[in-house]
Amino acid sequence: MKYLSFSIVFLLSVFSISLSAQTANDGIDKNLSLSKMKARAKTAQETGDIYTALFYYEEVVKNDSSDIKALFQVAEMYRFSRNYKSAESTYSKVYKTSPNEYPIALYYQALMLKMCGRYEEAKTAFIEFKKLSSSIGDKSFKSVLARDIAGCDSGMVYRDFPQNVIIKNVGSSVNHPHTEFSPVIMDSMTLAFGSLRIDSVEYYDTRIEHYQKQPVRQIYEAKKVKNEWVEQGILEDINDPNVDMGNFVYSPYSQRFYFTKCTKNHNGKVFCELYYSEKVSGKWSHPSKLPDPINIPGYTSTQPTIVIDTATAPATETATASPNKNMPPRKTGNNKPAYKPKVNQTEYLYFVSDRPDGKGGLDIWYTSYNESKKTWNKPINFSPANTSETDCTPYFHVPTQTFYYSSNGLTNAGGLDIYKIEKDGKKFLRPENLSFPINSPQDELSFTLSDNGKKGFLVSNRPGGTPFFHETCCDDIYSLEIIPPPPFICNLDVSVLSPSGQCTGEILNIQKTNLKNKTSVVDTFRLAACSYNLSLSQNTRYAIFIQKMGYVTDTLFVETKEMCSSPVIKKTLQLTPVEAIVKEVPVIEKPVEGAAFVLKDIQYESNATDLSDEAKKALDDILIPFLKSHPNDKIIVSSHTDDVGTHKYNQNLSQQRADNVMAYLISKGIAANRIQAKGYGETKPITSNENPDGSGNEIGRSINRRTEFLISNK
Repeated sequence: MKYLSFSIVFLLSVFSISLSAQTANDGIDKNLSLSKMKARAKTAQETGDIYTALFYYEEVVKNDSSDIKALFQVAEMYRFSRNYKSAESTYSKVYKTSPNEYPIALYYQALMLKMCGRYEEAKTAFIEFKKLSSSIGDKSFKSVLARDIAGCDSGMVYRDFPQNVIIKNVGSSVNHPHTEFSPVIMDSMTLAFGSLRIDSVEYYDTRIEHYQKQPVRQIYEAKKVKNEWVEQGILEDINDPNVDMGNFVYSPYSQRFYFTKCTKNHNGKVFCELYYSEKVSGKWSHPSKLPDPINIPGYTSTQPTIVIDTATAPATETATASPNKNMPPRKTGNNKPAYKPKVNQTEYLYFVSDRPDGKGGLDIWYTSYNESKKTWNKPINFSPANTSETDCTPYFHVPTQTFYYSSNGLTNAGGLDIYKIEKDGKKFLRPENLSFPINSPQDELSFTLSDNGKKGFLVSNRPGGTPFFHETCCDDIYSLEIIPPPPFICNLDVSVLSPSGQCTGEILNIQKTNLKNKTSVVDTFRLAACSYNLSLSQNTRYAIFIQKMGYVTDTLFVETKEMCSSPVIKKTLQLTPVEAIVKEVPVIEKPVEGAAFVLKDIQYESNATDLSDEAKKALDDILIPFLKSHPNDKIIVSSHTDDVGTHKYNQNLSQQRADNVMAYLISKGIAANRIQAKGYGETKPITSNENPDGSGNEIGRSINRRTEFLISNK
């Protein structure tokens, strides 16, 4: 039997997916019965041959469209092979066809929507699944769903407010259809990376009795030629042509290369071990495997990086060492070895492992070499970074003392996101997501930076690479360049229109809401004239209004993004007497049983929920006496907003306002069981929020921003 070997290195040789096939045309034997096809698919799946399993399950479904179990397995194989679009549509079919049998399909559909960057749809699906998740019987979904939903919210923010970073595929000389991984900056003109250099699908017999040796991943070198990265061939010093190689790092302090060798067992499971090589008599020594407790039987150890705490190291030694350089020391002009600095800090070796006593999945661990005992210390779990899911590809930027890694166990915008952990003295702080475009809805790994922190590389399976079967199949190496943001110059000129023509002494309220973190502050200014100039900030929503007794509270909204459409924005704010408003719908302004009424003095500052002194007085003077004189009556408090803002925001805002009125009534002796509070947001306007020409009808909006009361004696 011939097997097609198509391997996707996911997480840099930690997981391997192989594709086997019966024939060279379509990869499967279509002459088998459906039961045998399913048996072969199951066997392939159990041994990691995801594409073989996928092709057989697809053929089963093609012949029997009613086989929902096989269709679900098709969706699973799409997900495992990172074909998010096909997985999403297939999970959708499964759930629509058999929601009671496969409620979990809705969860995975939502997850795939998230991996496609369709955050609004994903969030809706996650919330829908949350309602029925109790039927799954798995309590772990509670925390997972909270993280997934928060990840959708984060993804929307990252998408709408990207950082000033240029991301570029390094090109086809480095990136081939198979996965590339583990970029290492050797110097400004040299890049090392791991790859399986096969540009087409090839077939191998992997049976033990007829075993054909398959190609292995090796470490390659690339040079920058005319601003393009050009592969220069295998990095001869540390490669082993008989096993999968990758994930190497050079330590300028111990003058060692650390790297990974990976092999498969008879069940197809990949195990990786850490090796090192050092200079002996001017030559690199034969690789030596790091001993227990770093490599332990039956578990993977991979993805090494060197961490040096330079915070207290002598300045001259730190500068001489240039610890972020990954090139071995060169010889000087007098043919003597370059100075090897002595550093009084401990050199830590960080690596990734699935060993026992971790937090779950792959964790990051660290150890150091004990010079006096000539042994390696027992590895310690790096708890600031590790989660219950996958945490991998650690990298330490020595000049800034910043730790970078990838994880899918935190609030993320897709799959594996890149995070940084800064240091405060010797203490590592909380992880911080690097946002878009460094991260994407897909997987990002192996972040690395130049010494000056302005350029670097990462690995991603985002669309736009050089994949085999589908656009998010395989990882490519991307360069990144951090660009200083352009200056933000934006001013708002507000003209206040008053019937009297006088504005002196009026209080102008300016509410500023940060669009990224949703925090708000309100500033007040006393006007000296009927105009005001305001310098605007990036990514901020402004609500500007004058609240004056007897006048409609007109509100002006301005929202900025990364750049301003014009250096000067001119807007007007209208002061209109209440008696001048022609109401399209009559509003009752006193308590009447069986009819809704509005107390005109119950108004709010824009986006605020607290009751003003005028509102409390209206309740004290009009509503509360009526309720106390009608002790059997019940009351419904309904709060409404205009159409500015999202539905969710308006809904929450109106509910908080209604709740605050209810709380005030209770504080004045009205029994809680007599009161019902309901927020309707913008869904029940009593007049138009827009003018006939489509512009905002500020008078109409002011009428719609109301709190209604309905009293019933039933």
